[in-house]
Order: sequence, then structure tokens, then C-alpha cells
Amino acid sequence: MKCKIKYFKKKSYHSFCTRRICSFLLTAALGLCLSACGDRETSAHSPETDGKTPPTNTNSPISTSPSASPSATPAPTPTPAPVYHAVIYDNLSKGTRVELDLFEGQTLDLNSFTQLLGYDFIGCYDRQSDGGEQYIDISGKVCTELVSDLVLYAWYEPKNYTLNFTCNGESGSQYGIQNLNFSYDTDLLEALPLGKIVNKNELIYSVSYGELPLADLTSKDKVLLNEATFRDSDIFANSSKIMLELKTLPISAEAHLGDQEVCIHDDLSPFEQRFKDKYICDSLSLKKFDFELLENFGYQTALLEINCKVREKDDGNQEIYVYHTAYENNENDSKKEKKKKEKAMADFLLIEKSHDCKEVDVAETVLLTASVPLSKLKSSDGIYIYYGASGFGEDDWYRVSTDIKLEFISTPSP
Repeated sequence: MKCKIKYFKKKSYHSFCTRRICSFLLTAALGLCLSACGDRETSAHSPETDGKTPPTNTNSPISTSPSASPSATPAPTPTPAPVYHAVIYDNLSKGTRVELDLFEGQTLDLNSFTQLLGYDFIGCYDRQSDGGEQYIDISGKVCTELVSDLVLYAWYEPKNYTLNFTCNGESGSQYGIQNLNFSYDTDLLEALPLGKIVNKNELIYSVSYGELPLADLTSKDKVLLNEATFRDSDIFANSSKIMLELKTLPISAEAHLGDQEVCIHDDLSPFEQRFKDKYICDSLSLKKFDFELLENFGYQTALLEINCKVREKDDGNQEIYVYHTAYENNENDSKKEKKKKEKAMADFLLIEKSHDCKEVDVAETVLLTASVPLSKLKSSDGIYIYYGASGFGEDDWYRVSTDIKLEFISTPSP
């Protein structure tokens, strides 16, 4: 009985060992098979090596950098700013309207706004008048948080321009006229030097831009510094200087006659004595005056002032006659022809005066003045002064000098 038990134990032990060994060998064999399959699959996907295994670089350094953690979380994608629709008008009520899609932080191309000639863009606000909040700055960046669709107003400020003047083709500075600075759309009429007297006797009566008349002394309407008035967009877009031409009109004249004394002889006939060739005649030319233009600008009267210095060597009167036309003298005229001319000349007589010198051989002044309607001078070419002597025989006198002044007077507007 003891022997059987011992045998049984021995037999059981051997059977257990056999099973353990078989299990180990089976596991090993399966691992080798799997490894071999893996090598064949790797070899099938590797570059061709002509049946040779590529050499291993035994000198390559071993990387010591830590491997990426398989659990690293990618950075979150930022949420885009919401987009809203905006309708943009200009704050000057010029009728511009633009529609744009906006989002916060966006920088817009300023050309996407309506560019107003003569104005600079300064930003967009939510009100047309003062006190609004700015949504787009001067650079075009959306600078305020958007929460809904909105209506905005593009704000503009006028550009400044310099007006340079020429006068009768010369620089305005030679006439004492300085440059002026104005903003776009400003009314120039009150600031223009219309009506200014330059060079003592020249009246500035008109201003023009090139060949385009802008205003004159009769103008009442505004003269705005803008494209509509000047009919030129380039000058406001590409330049800050504008050249204007001023025109002048003479409104007075002076003449000094008598660098030497002239003797006035007696004659039996005052008319013949006055107009004979050997007797003196002083004159002031009117050819430079534009009487029609003067009348258009309200000038209706001329003030004439003649200042004569005379010297008498003996008793007698000095006769002075002022006409607005010249006498056509002809020594061969018959008495009838002379009478006819005398009568005709009476129609052109402006002033006549007789003076009696109180002192012998002492120069005295004779003043003659007259207010002459412009209508009388329109067809004239000058003011003519003729001298005559009274008495008979050797009663002569001398014209020492004569000063003539003529000034046109405008009629005040009602």
C-alpha cells in the first residue's frame, strides 16, 4: 500500500513537469513565428537593398530628448469675432452712402469709404453731430466692440488752401496784396480785395481763376472755394495753392504842367486869342479810362480840380477856359467858320474863370473845380485848358504852372 502511494506521487510529479515544459515551448515557438512574420512585413515595405541589410550606424549618438507625451492637449482654436453689417453716411449731408461688413479689430481700406474732394477723413461715429461714439478711427481700424448691425457717419474736416494773387500780370505783393488762407467750401467774397485802391489811383474791380471770372464789384452772391465754383477738381485734389488774377481800373489821374513860365498875349478877339497855335493849351489825357466799365461799377461823376499859378506884369485879368475836347485850329478859317467853331466849342465848355492878380510880378493861385457827369466824358479823349488875356496892347501875363486832378466818384448803393 505504501509503495503504491509513492509510485502515484512520483508519476503525478513527472506529468506536471511535462505539461509545464510543453507549455513553455509552445509559447516560445509562437513568439518566434510572430517575430518572423513581422520581419517579413517590414522587409516588404523597406527600400530595396539587393538582399543585404543596410549597415547600422554604430557611431550615431543616442538621443536623450524626452519623447512627446502621448497625452499632450492641442491649443484651442480662437473663436472669430462676430461680423455685423454697417451702413455709413457722411456727416456733411452730401448724400454719400456705403454698406460694409465689420468685425472688431478689423482695419479697413480707407478707399472703401467715399472720399470727399476738399475734405480729410477723421473717423466714423454713431452720431451725425457732436457727442457720438467712435467706431472706426482715422486709420480705418474698427476700434469699438460691435454687438449688432449699426448706422455710422463718416466725419470729415475741410482742407486748407492758400490763395496767391497776381495783379495785372505781376505779383500781388508788388501791389501790397498778401496771400490768404481759406478752408474748402468757404465764402471768399468778403475777403477778396475787391474795391481796394492800389498804386494811388488803381481800383481792383475783378478777380478770376484763369479765364474763369469769379467776382467783381457788382457781385452779391457767395464765391465758395470749391469745385463747383472753380470748375476744376484737380486743383483741390493735387495742390494746396490756388492762383487768382486781379484786374484794376484807373479811377483818377493827375498832371503837372509848367516846368517853365509861358507868356499869354493879349488879342482883340478872346476866342481867336485862345485857340491860335502860338498860345498855350494844357491837357490831361482820358484815353486810359474805361468809362463804360466805370458806369457799370456805379461811377457816375468826375471831380475835376485845376490849380493854376499865374503872374501878371501889369494890371489886367487872367482868363482860363476848360473844355473836354480839343479845338481844331486853322489859321485860314474865315470869320464865319471861326464863329461856327466857337459855337460848337461852347457845348464842350466845363469851366471858365477870370482872375485879377493883386500883386505885380507875384505868382498867385487860381483854383477851378467842377463836378462833371461821366456821360459828358464818355466820348472825350482829354481835358483841355486854354488861356486868354484881357485888355489891349502890351498887357500880358504868364502861366507859371498848372496842376490837374481828376477823380471818379461812385454812387453809394441804396
